[in-house]
Amino acid sequence: MEILKDISVLWSLIHTLVMFLFLFESRYPRKKALSIILTVIIPVMVINFVMFILMDFEAYGKLMLLTLSLPSCILFFILARHRDGRFFFTFCMVDTIALEIIYLTNILNHYLTPDSYLVMFFSRLIIFPLLEILIYKKLRPMYLSVQRQVKKGWGMFAIVGALFYVAITIIMLFPTPIVERPEYLPVLGIMFFLMPIIYLHIIITLRNLEQIHQMTETDNILQLQLSGFTARFQELIAADEKFRVERHNFRHKLKTIAGMIKKEQYSECLSLLEDFEEALDRTKVQRYCQHAVLDATLSSYLTRAQNKGIELDYGFAFPDELPVNESELAIAIANAMENAINACEGLAPEKRFIQIKAIDHPRLMLRIVNSYEGHIEFDEHDIPINHHHDHGFGTRYIAAFCDKNNGFCQFNADGEKFTLMINL
Repeated sequence: MEILKDISVLWSLIHTLVMFLFLFESRYPRKKALSIILTVIIPVMVINFVMFILMDFEAYGKLMLLTLSLPSCILFFILARHRDGRFFFTFCMVDTIALEIIYLTNILNHYLTPDSYLVMFFSRLIIFPLLEILIYKKLRPMYLSVQRQVKKGWGMFAIVGALFYVAITIIMLFPTPIVERPEYLPVLGIMFFLMPIIYLHIIITLRNLEQIHQMTETDNILQLQLSGFTARFQELIAADEKFRVERHNFRHKLKTIAGMIKKEQYSECLSLLEDFEEALDRTKVQRYCQHAVLDATLSSYLTRAQNKGIELDYGFAFPDELPVNESELAIAIANAMENAINACEGLAPEKRFIQIKAIDHPRLMLRIVNSYEGHIEFDEHDIPINHHHDHGFGTRYIAAFCDKNNGFCQFNADGEKFTLMINL
């Protein structure tokens, strides 16, 4: 039955690595990072597996921190995109969760099947894959997003994780194995119960911080929209005043024109009509679409782009009845234009351009193209990743908006032009 123990140990090591990789972001491309990890970690795991076979569990448990955890920590720290509290918290969290499963199954096996390793083998066989599924489907998307958006506060959380790791190891193995000190089992049980609750609370706190960040970005967009409405309102007031003046002068100009016609002063009459037409044009307010919220948003961002010397090419054919909420669509467009303007700002003036077009048939579709330079990284859902602390929510909002309205979006970067397609 020793084979069951050996398999369960190897199974635990492999799945601990997998759980960590689900929550880990490398600064290298995925394939390169994975090849480096496997090249280093496989020999480390083999060495530790051999040590476990040659030594008893208690002796190996006292060395595991130095022979497995520390080398793994150093390797992943070198590869990590976030070399700060985010990395150490993730590493400590995964290690302590795996350690709790290992220690708990060892204790259960000691009391339930002391003459074999059946409980240890089958419990780990089931628990680790179930935990991986939970992490991958429920925790991973949110956790990676939180890591990208929230950069402060992780150090204290990492210390909590490290203290849990040390505390559980000490209670479990020192001065003698816990099974030889059954009076301490309640203390260990409380620790095992407390640790996941603390981690859950930490994750909820981090999620709340990300939501605050998202709300801040949304509020910034709404503030820009409000400024767009204000500017639009001022334009309308100014145009109305100009038109009122022109309307007042209209009768006088008509009498003047009638007099010129009677005197057959046709060239002077045509010149006066041209001046009159120019005066009327000055009262005109450019409208981008018939929807007030969209019009104000487009006016605000197109004016902003023009002021930054960005070449514009635009055309809008929105339907009379929008298939989606107008304000939500305006925020999606505002996010896209914000990203496009930010990308153009770092370029030479002659390279700056933004193209934005909308058509209403056969479906409402938008296409936004802008120039850019540099490398754009995409996540596993082909959504661009922005690692600047004050950006990054926009593309995820666009994707969520399309998903909510049974549409889809596509992001593409070819090295010179970044293209966003929205189909609703």
